[in-house]
Amino acid sequence: MENIKKYLRLYRQKIYLFFSGFTFSQDSYLLFLGAITGILGGIGAIIFHYSIIFIKNLFFYYPAKYFFNINSFIGYYSLPSIIIMIFIPAIGGLFVGLISKFIEEEKKFDSIPSVIDAVASNGGVIKGRVAITKIILSALSIGTGGAGGKEGPIVQIGSSIGSKFGQLLSLSPDQLKILVGCGTASGLAASFNVPLGGALFAMEIILRTYHARSFSPVIIASVFGSIISRSWLGSEPTFQIPQYEFVSNYELIFYILFGIIAGFGAIYFVKIFYIIENLFNKFNVKPKYLKPAIGGLLVGIIGVFFPEVYGFFYTNIDRFIYGNATILTLLFLFFLKPIATAFTIGSGGNGGTFAPSIFTGAVLGGLYGQIIGLFFPEISAPPGAYALVGMAALTAGTIHAPLTALVMVFEMTNNYAIILPLMITIIISNFISKSILKGSLYTLKFKSEGREIDLYGRRTEILNNLKVSDLIDTNVTFVYENYSFNKVTEALKESQYDSILVKNPDEKIVGIITFQDIRNAVLDRETRNIINSNLLVAGDIMNSSLTFINDTDTCEKALKILESIDYELLPVIEKESGNFIGIITKEKIMHRYQKELLIYQNENIPV
Repeated sequence: MENIKKYLRLYRQKIYLFFSGFTFSQDSYLLFLGAITGILGGIGAIIFHYSIIFIKNLFFYYPAKYFFNINSFIGYYSLPSIIIMIFIPAIGGLFVGLISKFIEEEKKFDSIPSVIDAVASNGGVIKGRVAITKIILSALSIGTGGAGGKEGPIVQIGSSIGSKFGQLLSLSPDQLKILVGCGTASGLAASFNVPLGGALFAMEIILRTYHARSFSPVIIASVFGSIISRSWLGSEPTFQIPQYEFVSNYELIFYILFGIIAGFGAIYFVKIFYIIENLFNKFNVKPKYLKPAIGGLLVGIIGVFFPEVYGFFYTNIDRFIYGNATILTLLFLFFLKPIATAFTIGSGGNGGTFAPSIFTGAVLGGLYGQIIGLFFPEISAPPGAYALVGMAALTAGTIHAPLTALVMVFEMTNNYAIILPLMITIIISNFISKSILKGSLYTLKFKSEGREIDLYGRRTEILNNLKVSDLIDTNVTFVYENYSFNKVTEALKESQYDSILVKNPDEKIVGIITFQDIRNAVLDRETRNIINSNLLVAGDIMNSSLTFINDTDTCEKALKILESIDYELLPVIEKESGNFIGIITKEKIMHRYQKELLIYQNENIPV
């Protein structure tokens, strides 16, 4: 073992020396690494794709052909076939449970939330073996009929590849996070043939930023992942659909109503998923590796009657798009697909929720479209148009990433004609879901553990543990209401901040002046003419709608206020007396947050 570790250290050093020999700028270096990560992520996605096909054939097709002389157990309703269909997902779940017992330690988060957590909490450090274990476990789970999707595992596979590659090169935490995003983008782009959607998913959900430095490497990685995938799997869109068009302006009413329905459909998906997952968490079965088998057995029972719930059946969405499913079938599938997905993932199986939400959205849209077509056949599009819109609308409501949902579904279908109703239904669905759920399908996992990751990828419990009183700056520069414009400008120049507080004669804080206020005064014709006459004073240009914060409040609250009003500082008052005691700034909060996060990371380093 010691010799192996010694060899690995030598191998890591050689890789580092090889790449350090290139004389790139930092941005060029990241682009180069992003391209390599994209290639590696694309290869990982292809291996994962064929692994699922192999497992599916091994369980559903080869035994049926060689032992029962039929093409597949799926759709063949003899008694032996039904029994086998029920037990195949259970057997797959049992294998997953047994393998997990030996190669995976107990984990709190899986799939996409684990990657979000690694970026937010651990500087992008992800164990290198995650890529291998996810390929094995997820291919087993999905290939044997598990109802999870492949996007969650492929995000973990790609991000693990990117993270391990960055660790071998001893990259900084910021650079490492970018490579995690590159791995995510390349994996998704390769799996679903969505290069732009994969990049947006990585930026909007994993990295939670559109910073220019990270955007370019992520785009490059997504492009290279797509190139690798198209070389093996072809360049056709994921779903083959007929061309639809916006039939009538009156149809916009139907889409607005559907946006509302899709929002509540997304809420149902998220709620039922967590209800079932919590039930499995409370279900005290021993040994624990039997849980995925029980979940698989329940999926198998559903799958006998509705094999469309199986995770490898993406092509069934084409049926809904073409309107080739009955209303009753669609109704059952809408309720059963989220339940089957929760049985698979909640019990300890492997898979993602993004593809199941697309499936559920297509079912809901197809159902809605058929009903609308019965009553308004002349002014409504075919049911498939609503199925297409439903895919994006319900997905946006579950992941709370409307732009990602819009672009990914657009790339999967390659149909621009439906873009207007697509946009309005996504916004409505996302608004309703966010208003009620207070978190996405991914971030609600953190809330269940008493912690949360905010919109910018920050650990809010760390910010909540920091008090405003610990970061108060008492060295504050003031101006008074009657100060001339020139005196205000000079005071602002000498201040260490871009804002300055204004006092009245009673020494009370009554406003704030920023550099932007100074610019506005200079550019405005009326105020510009009286600047040098001393008629323009601080009270004329200050913003009097000033927000205060108590010294006992948390830095998380202070940061929210600062970002909502777009100021760099807040005046702090003593809670008991109401007296002004200093200011707190966004820069100081983030500096302290980074220190506390580093301490947390050092205490929770993955091995």
